[in-house]
Amino acid sequence: MANFLNYKPYVLAGLSITWKTIRTTGRLFYDKYRQFPLPYTTLSVLFFTMAFCYYPVDGHWLTGFVMMSLPLVIPCGLIASVYLFFKQQKMIATAGLIWVLFSFVVVKRLVGISGSSRSPVGMNQTATLKVLSFNSETFPVSTDAKFDASLLEADIACFQEYSPNAQIQNQYEARIEKLTCFDKDRQVGLALFSKYPIVNQYGHIWNRAEGPNINGFVCADIAYGPDTIRVVNVHLWSMGVRSDQAVDALQAGNVGLFFYELFDTFDRLKEGFEKRNDQLKEVESYVVGSRYPVIICGDFNETPLGYSYGKLTQNFRNAFEEAGVGMGFTLNRYPYCVRIDQQFVSSDWHIEACQTLSGISFSDHFPVLAQYVLKTSSATPTERLALRK
Repeated sequence: MANFLNYKPYVLAGLSITWKTIRTTGRLFYDKYRQFPLPYTTLSVLFFTMAFCYYPVDGHWLTGFVMMSLPLVIPCGLIASVYLFFKQQKMIATAGLIWVLFSFVVVKRLVGISGSSRSPVGMNQTATLKVLSFNSETFPVSTDAKFDASLLEADIACFQEYSPNAQIQNQYEARIEKLTCFDKDRQVGLALFSKYPIVNQYGHIWNRAEGPNINGFVCADIAYGPDTIRVVNVHLWSMGVRSDQAVDALQAGNVGLFFYELFDTFDRLKEGFEKRNDQLKEVESYVVGSRYPVIICGDFNETPLGYSYGKLTQNFRNAFEEAGVGMGFTLNRYPYCVRIDQQFVSSDWHIEACQTLSGISFSDHFPVLAQYVLKTSSATPTERLALRK
């Protein structure tokens, strides 16, 4: 106690100096903000948007909309920084320009720039594992709309909105299906097919009071040679957003219908952000900290700037981001220019390649095909191939 009393004057002096510094800095920033409110607000929005993308905050739907706005906020932040620079606000302008540059670390999620990569020395190409993910929209129901099932063949295939199809089933030895009755003639849901034995399985279809229960996940532990790998096929909450209806209403001059569709889209997006936050937590409970090498793939119903993508990148790597080429859009309907079907892997895998199969166009999604090599595998290529059917 006596020692504290001896140092008390110095502690109080230090606190006083700190408080004065904070007040002076705050007053200076406030005065500058009053002179240039719009540029300062723009840079503040850019800061928080980037912060959410780097470390997604769950629990509130508003963060989803904030993260989605990043492509619009970045050029606005650049314009604000340049404007402040010409107004001799060089310190804030420089900080803004640096933050704009940092944003490209997040923006790179939108573009695959690596292309096919070569395995590290010692990894045999015959040990490559091919994984397909595809929202097949129940496959063509018309006899005229046939498709070549061999184009969808892989070592492991994960389907969302799957309906039983003999052509697909005949290509694989093991499978998991979680289907729900879509109507009296069709069952729709999730399916995971494998050319390797499935030794364990989990899954959950989430209840949806206002529609068919087609969203959920299936998790399979697969005997991959002497190794066991964990593959998760996920279909997060579908929003049913049809933005083309709003565009059609605007083109037809029906302003009332346009705003109705606009607000309906907002409500669906809001509900989707809330539902997917909760669903992803359940999926993560099966994969984060797994002792097995992990592959997560499916229809996430969010862009790479969404909560699900940002949350998973904290523990996993995105296949297209590291080994894809171009934009890799996977939505085969309006607005087209989005990638909502993803594949994520744990650090146990080397990502050989990842591509969107845009030539397969009978669904409203395109398939995503990736190739992986298990880094620490104790199996020889011959042993792996012997386990395939």
